[in-house]
Amino acid sequence: MMKSGEMEKLYTKWFMSPIPPKGININYPLNAETKDAFANPSSKGI
Repeated sequence: MMKSGEMEKLYTKWFMSPIPPKGININYPLNAETKDAFANPSSKGI
């Protein structure tokens, strides 16, 4: 999911788009560290 870009799409859906049923948007952009983790997945922990 990370390599295909699906993870970033899901992140955008849940953190950057209105969430039903009330349409609340928390507008929490992807930070540089998370973008890097999505681009370069590994088995190492946080």
